[in-house]
Amino acid sequence: MDPSDDGWLLQGSADPADVAAYYDEWAQRYDADLELWAYRAPGIVADILVDHVPAAQAVLDAGCGTGRTGRALRNAGYRGDLYGIDVSEESMAIARRSEAYTSVAPANLQEPLPFQGDSFDAVTCVGVMTYVPEVEACWREFCRIVRPGGVVVVTQREDLWEQRRCQAVVDRLRDDGVWQSLWVSDAEPYLPANADFADQIGVYYVAARVGSS
Repeated sequence: MDPSDDGWLLQGSADPADVAAYYDEWAQRYDADLELWAYRAPGIVADILVDHVPAAQAVLDAGCGTGRTGRALRNAGYRGDLYGIDVSEESMAIARRSEAYTSVAPANLQEPLPFQGDSFDAVTCVGVMTYVPEVEACWREFCRIVRPGGVVVVTQREDLWEQRRCQAVVDRLRDDGVWQSLWVSDAEPYLPANADFADQIGVYYVAARVGSS
């Protein structure tokens, strides 16, 4: 397994053990590689969250990796408690050293999350849904642990948005009173300086407020 093999990144995997092994091996080079590929999603998500939940005091970064979103949240002015979860131990070690997080712990987004309902003011999930095929179950779980009126902000790759029918999930959660959709972007640049993604595969941003109107 070679972290420089962008083909693996393009194809992804639904096996948490494969994902953990891949990102463990890539962890030390991850941030430098993402800078080279002009990856900007963490900063965009951080700005969305701070705009929509300015008084947030407890945020979960689901799939925190090396802590790029956590650092972006701090740079955007967030000063509350910030919790990170991920499957890659090597990535989490880097996130912990960043000191952006209140705590960082292992958790698998394909399983029920280890938190009580209404535990957070917001959840972010950036660049992670590639590895979570059951989109609706995951987003419902995010809503379970966010307090009514809180916000969920997630990203999804353009190709998987269509394949996994994510717009239908957004609409179904709205119709079921689980959340109110605040914003679904057009497909935006994702990894514009990566040869496999470039202008071929973009990313959607979804922001939703938990609870019915």
